[in-house]
Amino acid sequence: MSDTNHVSPTLPPAGWYPDPDGSGARRYWDGARWAAADATPASIAAADTVRHLPKLKWWQWGLIAFGVLIVVSIIIGGINGGRDSAIPAAETTPGGETSAPPTKEAAAEVEMVEVPDMVGSTVAEARALLAAVGLTLTASDAGDDWVVTSQQPSAGSHPADGLELSITSEAPKPVYTLEQKNALGAAKQYLEYSAFSRQGLIDQLSSQYGSGFSIETATWAADAIGADWNAEATEAARQYLDYSSFSRQGLYDQLTSQYGSQFTPDEANQALAAVGY
Repeated sequence: MSDTNHVSPTLPPAGWYPDPDGSGARRYWDGARWAAADATPASIAAADTVRHLPKLKWWQWGLIAFGVLIVVSIIIGGINGGRDSAIPAAETTPGGETSAPPTKEAAAEVEMVEVPDMVGSTVAEARALLAAVGLTLTASDAGDDWVVTSQQPSAGSHPADGLELSITSEAPKPVYTLEQKNALGAAKQYLEYSAFSRQGLIDQLSSQYGSGFSIETATWAADAIGADWNAEATEAARQYLDYSSFSRQGLYDQLTSQYGSQFTPDEANQALAAVGY
């Protein structure tokens, strides 16, 4: 049997037949020609599928190519978008110039310093803590024994460049002996009861008819009480005028006399002016 490109009505239908070459194997006849001697059923089925695919026109192939191009563009755009989102945006300076974002290397070069917690320590202790990390404290009038109540910046890690440290502090609370506490208490009670000059309060605190404190303790209490002696003189002048009538000189003598209130001349003069003399 010879191969031909034209299907004859007398030719057998497509199928598997004994190999015409006498090999004893079976060989596929597609209805027009014999398949290759080494063809398998799978390869013949694949070839038959390709041969029976519909033929597309040129504009159909163009639509397919256009669709493929769109899909590829979307994929490439998504990849580039992901890369752009991972890059920090450029910054615009007040002058309108655009500066490139800092690189990881530049960020790594920022020197950081650990600011210690100074709240509760004395000013002297705070300076020592700062010196240990190479920092200094802004100059202030606080004494070394004053206690730090707040600090700027707070404790923690901060950029070393441009770092300025400042603190707020207050004087330590005084520690009094029992006698001093009692002397201050007595001085406060006397001033609440009547007007006293500094010397008059010392005499009252140290008198045997008064509180009986030593001259040293009474003097300390009169100075530590923090009284406004000018205000005390004005109050004494008003008390005298409420009790009796005085001339200017008589009131001055009463305010400055050692048997009176014992205010200083300056204190007595400002008191006279305050009451209208």
